[in-house]
Parts: sequence; structure tokens; C-alpha cells
Amino acid sequence: MISMLDFKAYLLKTLFDLLGRLGSPVLNFGLTRNLDLFSDLRYGPEAEQRLDILRPKSIHPNKLPVLVYFHGGGWISADKKIYTRIAATFSQQGFLTFNVDYRLAPQSRFSATLQDATRAMDWICHNAVHYGGDCSIVVLAGDSAGAQIASWYASALHKTGLFHRIGVQDPVSKVSVKGLLLFYGVYDFDTVLDAQFPFIRIFARSFLGQDPQDYAENSRLASPVRQISRDLPPVWLCVGRGDGLFAQSQAYAHALESRGAHYRTLFFSGLLGTSWLSLLQMAPVITNRSGGRPRISSGLRRNRLLDRISHQCRQGPLESALGPLSAAYSKASENM
Repeated sequence: MISMLDFKAYLLKTLFDLLGRLGSPVLNFGLTRNLDLFSDLRYGPEAEQRLDILRPKSIHPNKLPVLVYFHGGGWISADKKIYTRIAATFSQQGFLTFNVDYRLAPQSRFSATLQDATRAMDWICHNAVHYGGDCSIVVLAGDSAGAQIASWYASALHKTGLFHRIGVQDPVSKVSVKGLLLFYGVYDFDTVLDAQFPFIRIFARSFLGQDPQDYAENSRLASPVRQISRDLPPVWLCVGRGDGLFAQSQAYAHALESRGAHYRTLFFSGLLGTSWLSLLQMAPVITNRSGGRPRISSGLRRNRLLDRISHQCRQGPLESALGPLSAAYSKASENM
């Protein structure tokens, strides 16, 4: 018999997935026209273990920096199709972008999602070269649940015992992660239960387990805030101060600081940050007319944020990009 928690999770999943299917054709229309798209490539035997690759069109693709995106959805819903526009936006700036699906709760609970992330990264490092990618330059990105997945995996690369604890061997490939782009993520599963965020208890408990003892044990392992080391690559945190998950990014930033890890923050005022990724989906550009007040304009023009990331990935470690990148967008956000 299905539990009440699972019933609520499946109900939310059905609703969110329906909204996603209805909105995806509109959001994604025409975005891959100038890109090479390789869809539904399998990185494992399970139905959900698939990914898309988006690549700038070129007769002779150069070695492109690799960006791996893990979608959000509270570990119970959404898929890569909803995020095609975001993946395309990164690829338009010169990244070989991998848009990754993974198994979802409540059908697949912890630690299936993290196992899938590990398997996907192994597949990517073995195969990126065939699509023009350079796996010596990898950026991990994600929003909400995807930010938790990306940050956990990056930490596990420097604490390999974490891989064993989720039931996988050490990664076959040693990934050279140069930076993390994290948008309004969950980093502490203990404190997030008190967050003023819709359905967060359903999301977290569907993922980690309803039993209090199981939840507490899995929380210690799955919370990126508990797994930080000084070797973590540079982290860029973005969230709105009005977001119910704002405190998660704030606490994660403090933890990074205390452990000597390199990071930059972009904390928008009001509700702008909560929809920042939606703005990215609409390909926003910060413009400055005649030296005047910055404004947001949409369209398919080049995004200065991604320009800077892409440039720095080609030149060297992402760390050197984080300071001016954060400062520029923080200043722009104050005037919006």
C-alpha cells in the first residue's frame, strides 16, 4: 500500500511534469537551430539514465570546455527536456553542454540520484572527446536539487570514501572540475526542513526517507555543507534573498569560507533571484545604454555572464572569473 508521503510526492510529480510538458515546446522553440543536438544518449541501463549533448555548430569542432547540467525538481520531478533552453544558452557561449537526466524519488530513493550522477560523469569523460569536448576543463552546474547533486559530486571527488558510501566504486575517470555554478540549491538536509519553501518536506523526505533515523543518517551523507574540503573547485552561488532557500546558500557560503574554499556569491534582492534561471532561459542580457542604468533585455544575443565564464574556462581555472563576474552582476542587480 502506498504511503501518504509517496501519494503526495506522485501527485506533485504529476502536476509539475504536466506543466513542464506544456511549457517546454514554447520555452525551447528554435533554440537548438544553430546547435548540434544529440538526444537521449544512454549512460546506463535504466530508462532515466539518459542525457542530451548540445554543441556549437562547426565543421571541425575544437576542444570545447565541458559544462554538465543537473536539473532541479525536488528530486521527484522534471527532466532534461524542460532545461533544453538553459543548456542551449550555455552552448551558444562555446560550451559542449551535457544535459543530464537521473532517477527520481519516490520510485528511486537515495542514493540512486548520486549513483546516476557518478555514472553520468564517467560516461561523459569517456565520450566527450568524440563530440569535441575537453574533459580537462569541466564546469558543473545545477539549480535546486541539481545544485545539491553537482556540489555533492564535486566534494566526493576529493573525499572518495563518499562514493563507497553511496554504493559505487571510485569513479573510473578522474574529472577535472574547474568550477561550480549553483543556483538556489539545497545544501543542508537538516535545516532545510524548516525552510519556508513550498513542499520542501515532501521533497526532502521522498528523497532521503520518511523514517527519522534513515533521514538523519542519509542527511549527514547527502548534505554538501558537511562534505566541503579546501580542494573544492571555485564555487559561484546565485539565489534571491526572497527565495525560501536563500538561507541554504547563505549557510553554504559561510561553510565554504570557514573551510578555506574559494567562492563568490550573487544574492539578488527581492524576487529576482528566485526567477534568475527563468531569466537565463529567456537568454537575458545586461545592457548599458550610453553608460546609463543597466537593464535586462531578452532575445538570443550573447549573455555577458556566460561570455565571461566561457572565456575563463578557455584561459585557465574558473576561479579568476568569479570575482569580477559576481561584482558586475551584483552591481547590475542593484539597479533593476
